[in-house]
Amino acid sequence: MSGGWNPSFGWDHSRASAPLQMSAPNGAYLGLFGVQPPFPMQGPSFAIPQNGFIHPLPVFPGQAPRFPNPRPAIDPEYPATYMSNSTGGIGCEPGYNLFHPPEYTKVHIIKSRTAPWQNPPGMALSFGAFHIPTSVALSDILKGFGANNGNPKKNRITEVTQGHNGRWYKGITISGDDRDQVSKTLKQMGWDRSRTGRAGEKPVVWLWITKD
Repeated sequence: MSGGWNPSFGWDHSRASAPLQMSAPNGAYLGLFGVQPPFPMQGPSFAIPQNGFIHPLPVFPGQAPRFPNPRPAIDPEYPATYMSNSTGGIGCEPGYNLFHPPEYTKVHIIKSRTAPWQNPPGMALSFGAFHIPTSVALSDILKGFGANNGNPKKNRITEVTQGHNGRWYKGITISGDDRDQVSKTLKQMGWDRSRTGRAGEKPVVWLWITKD
């Protein structure tokens, strides 16, 4: 297109040099994506499969397989948030699905070394927010949130209520040695799906769990 518009390279000019061509993609150049770098630059890299020899995943020198993934870190304070399967892994095994119960309640677990009702008014407290099935027993709540003291009497669940003045008020306390109480479910305690915390509805459940 002499003197015209080239849709690829813009305006044409007389006696202009030919436009440079792009290099072939995935060329075998050092530092580019496409091939395993040669010695002594061997190391983990991405490579395009070539006759099934080079893996599409990061590989190591000598085509050695990559290292296995480490075990996931489990928070000892919240062991119930991780599902351990029969293989020793975390989560559902391949091909399996997780069955969810029909009813949950909202529970906030306060993380504090000091009893919430003993803290100064307005003091900020750390907590974890959870959806918990209402069919779960209090004994499972103790285990699931790390209350595993060898003396069951020291494993306690205390319900607390948040006041409008920035204070916390102590409610019922249940210890692990009270078999009748710890066998109750959340729903039997009144901690059911109605505890939504939304405007005009019941507040969420606040619990303080201790083991010493």
